Amino acid sequence: MGNNRDRLQLIFTMMLFGTIGTLSRFINMPSSLICFGRAFFGVLIILAVLALRREKPDAEAIKRNFGWLLLSSVFMCVNWICQFEAFKYTTIAVSTLCYYMQPAFYILAAAIVLKEKLSARKLICVIVAFCGMILVSGVLQTGLHLGELKGVLFGVAGGFFYAMVVLINKYMKDISPVNTTIMQLALVSVIMLPYSAATGAFGEARVTTAGIICLLVLGSLHTGIGYIIYFDAVNKLPAQTVGILSYIDPVEAVLLSAFFLKEPMNIYTVIGAVMILGAA
Repeated sequence: MGNNRDRLQLIFTMMLFGTIGTLSRFINMPSSLICFGRAFFGVLIILAVLALRREKPDAEAIKRNFGWLLLSSVFMCVNWICQFEAFKYTTIAVSTLCYYMQPAFYILAAAIVLKEKLSARKLICVIVAFCGMILVSGVLQTGLHLGELKGVLFGVAGGFFYAMVVLINKYMKDISPVNTTIMQLALVSVIMLPYSAATGAFGEARVTTAGIICLLVLGSLHTGIGYIIYFDAVNKLPAQTVGILSYIDPVEAVLLSAFFLKEPMNIYTVIGAVMILGAA
């Protein structure tokens, strides 16, 4: 199942997703405004692609699952805000690896909510991931000042809320990933616009040409086009292939942090990264 083209599509999207943290460094705007722009431009691109394909959103499926879509969109808002806040307070490597705790959170949540069996192997992996997160945070080596601690906590919180989005999606019935994504992005836009206005995000934003271009790229390429290509590939490839190739995202983010942005990294970060990604 799946061919080389599908694998290349997935590799392409993982490489795109791996640059989100680095790209955010050039967008000098509050996290809520970045989230709004990402969702708004993303949904416009997806609707444009569907129009070119002469396809329409499945109104009945969306209506049938609207409650779950709304709840998952609220969690997605918090997830994205936490992710971009983490990028502001700590390195891309640390924030990405803490964010990648999401599989551990999903395993624990699925055991509680979905009553999935929590095997000894899964429990060991969860413990290893948490130990890796502690090493990555740097708290055992040098302690954490307030800013660094905020970055770690935001990264972990982002991973938690992403796991909640995945968990909620399990309850949706007879709706395609593209229709789910369209509504989630549309609802995120609707939620984040008044939230950004109420919190003064528009006044705090430092609008630059580079920042606007990066936000447009993040919304249209990384989110709109990226999500379409990603779901197209995922639906055709075996789960094991998807799982293995998904590691490109965090590994690339860590490498870009160290070699492109010149952000500090030590042996404990490397060991912690291996523990988190290995457990995942």
